Amino acid sequence: MSYEHVLAPIEINGLEIKNRVVRTAHGTNIGQGRITDELIAYHEARAAGGCGLTVLEAASVHPTDMGTLWLHGASVVDDYRRLMDRLAPYNMAVFQQLGHLGYEGVTADGGPPWSASELAGPSIRRPAKAMAQDDIDELVDAFAQAARWSVEGGLHGVEVHIAHGYLLQQFMSPATNQRTDRYGGSWENRIRLAREVVGAVREAIGPETPMGVRVGSEAVGDGGVTEHDCAELVKVLTDDGLIDYVNLTYGSCLRPHKIMGGMHEPPGYELEAAAPVVAAVDLPVIVTGRFRTLAEADQLIADRVADMVGLTRAHIADPDLVAKSIEGREAEVRPCIAGNDGCVGGLNRGRLSCAVNPAVGRELDFPPPETSPQTRRIVVVGGGPGGMEAARLAAVQGHDVVLFEARNRLGGAVRQAQELPTRALLGDICDWQERELSRLGVDVRLNQTADVQSITAARPDLIVMATGATGAEIPDISMMPKDATAVVDDRFGGYEALGLAEWLATQGLAVTLTTPGRRVAANALLDLVVQPALERMQAHEVEIRTKVEIPPEADLTLTVAKHPHDPLSADLTAANLNVQVIGDARTPGSILTAIADAHTIDFGG
Repeated sequence: MSYEHVLAPIEINGLEIKNRVVRTAHGTNIGQGRITDELIAYHEARAAGGCGLTVLEAASVHPTDMGTLWLHGASVVDDYRRLMDRLAPYNMAVFQQLGHLGYEGVTADGGPPWSASELAGPSIRRPAKAMAQDDIDELVDAFAQAARWSVEGGLHGVEVHIAHGYLLQQFMSPATNQRTDRYGGSWENRIRLAREVVGAVREAIGPETPMGVRVGSEAVGDGGVTEHDCAELVKVLTDDGLIDYVNLTYGSCLRPHKIMGGMHEPPGYELEAAAPVVAAVDLPVIVTGRFRTLAEADQLIADRVADMVGLTRAHIADPDLVAKSIEGREAEVRPCIAGNDGCVGGLNRGRLSCAVNPAVGRELDFPPPETSPQTRRIVVVGGGPGGMEAARLAAVQGHDVVLFEARNRLGGAVRQAQELPTRALLGDICDWQERELSRLGVDVRLNQTADVQSITAARPDLIVMATGATGAEIPDISMMPKDATAVVDDRFGGYEALGLAEWLATQGLAVTLTTPGRRVAANALLDLVVQPALERMQAHEVEIRTKVEIPPEADLTLTVAKHPHDPLSADLTAANLNVQVIGDARTPGSILTAIADAHTIDFGG
């Protein structure tokens, strides 16, 4: 495929960008607020892969918002210069997004966060300080200074964040702006701060530096900022002669699962809300919406839906997405499965990661594998994501690999999980791994239940046990009556119980979902996939009960409590064989933990 539309260069205020592929701003916390060698390596890997434009994660411009990247002092200029020196060989444009979380911010001095009014943010839940005029003046100056540092450090452009229900949008929204001064009440007053900030940034960087804004509907219904409000704001800023492009997004801190929609959202789920803004301006427009492939991006541009397309999570999963696609190796692109447990969940737990790519944010610790000087015989037992990753890594290093799988298909428990409602994308990573095993020449033996004799016969130097876990299987309900009742008891805390409960409800059973804890799927809450599932189950009339020690009686009771399944490693060890247990067979977890476990193996040689 030629990808002629997405690979065509585009100009933004005199800056030519080599293609239309964008990595939109996304929090990483890799540098814990600073531009460190780790953060530089993360971006360098994706620059080397062919991305056209990267917008660095929203930088906090003021100590009343200690976000994931800080622009609070001039030392950042030298950090930027180190970053840009490393990225220079790849001709990737780099912009800096400037923002402030408002009432969702954590302050450096422990004081209250700043906002338009004295409201508490949905996460921080601490009443904010309604900003006085001196605070507003200080903030505007901080945005301008941060922009100056960005350009002085060698970045190509800047972007002002006016979205996601954060500070500038808190002033815009009648739901969060209760002011009676010149910054509150009328529409003109509520957008005054945004205009002042954008104006100050433009003055700071001059007329020739590209500058855009990120805007989008809050997706909260009545009372919040809508897509039509965003269109009006962009028209005002365009008429003011301040901006050169528009970057569209969706959702807010009140509806965070709409910002980075999980696999339950279809590709392009943000486009309907983006349309009014696209129609309102004659500027280059960036769209996002869980797009994963260069083909999708090319079609969007060909159809004039947008001028540039965000492939952000897709680049987290595979930094070489563009290069592989251009070379005709699309099948080798490691797919983003939009499970959100690595990118969103990882950030919410401390720093960005990825379910399918353990090297994310740790590129310095995970250099490309080298061919081993000595070929060894590696036997992998179990063809789930952990076992397949182990086999793939061993094969990449040049080892002779045999994989035993008892079922007639690779993928392990994921093949059942992908049958649950909205979870089909889970199978994509297993499909990719299976293709890679074939490409690398791994000896895959399906329908073979391994035992000590068959493993010994394979003459292993190392055995990797990846036999998974039990306790989250889809039951056979073919013989159950139509009016049957079911209880799903969540004793694990992952997504599994939610998925099973929703599946049973779609099959017509009357379902009750219970847990001894305070929340169902407690360990998945930070992944922003639980709330959408609960909303879907409400439509199916699933009853949810928490703090339940003894589940109620039902025709079918499923206790979701995953247990390691490792029937062989003790006997293999007793036979003086070298064994390593990984994934769920060691400690039940997720696709993320299973694949990451495979990367801890020392294959020797």
